[in-house]
Amino acid sequence: MGVDSSQRAAQERYRNGFFLAPMVRIGTLPMRLLSLQYGADLVWTSEVVDKCITGCERVVDSRTGVIKFLKDGKDVFTTHPDEKDRVIFQLGTATAEEAVQAAKVVEADVSGIDLNCGCPKRFSIQGGMGAALMEDPDRLCAILEALVAAVSVPVTCKIRIFDDEERTLALARRIAATGVAALTVHCRTRRMRPAEKALWARLGSIVRELAPLPVILNGDVFSAADVQRAKDSTGATSVMAARGAVENPSIFRAEGPVPAAEAVIEYLRTATRLGNAFGNTKYTLLQMHPDTKGAEYMAARAAKSIEA
Repeated sequence: MGVDSSQRAAQERYRNGFFLAPMVRIGTLPMRLLSLQYGADLVWTSEVVDKCITGCERVVDSRTGVIKFLKDGKDVFTTHPDEKDRVIFQLGTATAEEAVQAAKVVEADVSGIDLNCGCPKRFSIQGGMGAALMEDPDRLCAILEALVAAVSVPVTCKIRIFDDEERTLALARRIAATGVAALTVHCRTRRMRPAEKALWARLGSIVRELAPLPVILNGDVFSAADVQRAKDSTGATSVMAARGAVENPSIFRAEGPVPAAEAVIEYLRTATRLGNAFGNTKYTLLQMHPDTKGAEYMAARAAKSIEA
């Protein structure tokens, strides 16, 4: 199938990049902006479920510039003009109609919509979202086709791999045919846990099968050295980091990372400047701390405010 100039332009932004992966509760605005400050090329939001974002009120905080999507007085999603051209909104959905309704709410404030087809959590699976979509390719592809037709920003998709390599390739081919601008592959199966080594060897055949569509590798990227090693060994177009970025978001720096403690302080400054919710700031800081038994970690866990 031919690719027109607009499709090529959409694909180009997903090439030769080092990206912040979507992470539940961690990939919120402060972590995204800090990652961009340190050199990330694109940043993914935490997954937002369609029903949560649909019907939200869009409010701009005149003091911070933060754009808030509110429902029942609570923040569902926050963003900022500083990230508009580089933030990808990850959507959790089970139907094409609800996917389009949700994407339309945020499309003017983000630079891409990503369909989450890889989350193995029970909540997602029971709702027919996340990795459940991989078991229903017709529905998955119908959602992507509807999004591609309806929104003004590029649409992408993130999957895991099946145990059966040919089954994975067949699904990847179908996804590519929907008109997506890129495909991200988390190189683990639905049953694998983060501690299990990512199966990078499985990505090469997907890259070759879908070329020239950009294919982004996710899984076990903790440093710039891992980025180059991943690209060399798999042919991946780009690479994204999750846990590696949490340990030290400055891994995106071209000059090399700063000390992790310095990055933690910068995260706290960023979160405070943006007025980020204390609970989310505290949760993220605890995830960034390497020593979960030390005095500093215990003090942070007991904190009731930023000042504490």
